[in-house]
Amino acid sequence: MSSTTTPTTTVTIPSENKGTKVDVTAIAKPFREDIQRRVADLEKAGLEPPLLVGLLANTDPAARKYAEWTGKACRADGLRYELRLIDSPIDVENALNSANDDPAVHGIIVYYPIFGQVESFSGTSQDDYLRDTISYKCDVEGLCHTYRTNLYRNTRFLDYPTKNLKCVLPCTALSVVKILESIPNCYDKSKPIGRHMEGQVVTVINRSEVVGRPLAAMLANDGADVYSVDINSIYLFRAGGRLEKVSEDETPESVVRKVRIQVSNYCFY
Repeated sequence: MSSTTTPTTTVTIPSENKGTKVDVTAIAKPFREDIQRRVADLEKAGLEPPLLVGLLANTDPAARKYAEWTGKACRADGLRYELRLIDSPIDVENALNSANDDPAVHGIIVYYPIFGQVESFSGTSQDDYLRDTISYKCDVEGLCHTYRTNLYRNTRFLDYPTKNLKCVLPCTALSVVKILESIPNCYDKSKPIGRHMEGQVVTVINRSEVVGRPLAAMLANDGADVYSVDINSIYLFRAGGRLEKVSEDETPESVVRKVRIQVSNYCFY
């Protein structure tokens, strides 16, 4: 993980309505510049840039477009990217293990859905099993078992007590955190790590494994009280790993009225 911090320059753009637009390009700029500097340093030392391998085994247009944009973003910052098309979903596991074992591969991203929610002998679904098959050394999305477990335990490093290797966090949820950090009065960086959102109450609508659930945990790990709202339940995440199901009297509408920050479909209110 880069040590680059969120920029302090203005990233909010007043709009004609009561909302505020956020210039995410300005937020991303220092992180991209840091990657570009590191790639340049590697090349000066005669080393190749890191290689990200994408595995695509479906015909879903959104997944294919995501793969295209991944390649464009990598190449723009000097990283190498290789998309491997797999004819049959049943062959993904072998391709994934080959990439895990290849010392020339530095990162792996699998484009889902592959099997979707079809039941699997290996677990709840075959897609979930594949996520956990990615080695933590190659997992750039932070969704494998090692990183998920560490996130929900608020374990931020892989190598305690030296603390040189940060855990990878789920990328979309982390981008939401970085946006919140840029908005005035959301994060208080004068407080110790783990308390930057102390006193804030947040609602996150949706509890998907990719965004909603990890985002709720990340904000709670930073000190906020977070209502996690899904189709059939509402949970309250608190700092210190405390998690409780709220009273059945509570509804999405009632908890939204209690909060200062609401995250819904990647919009902030």
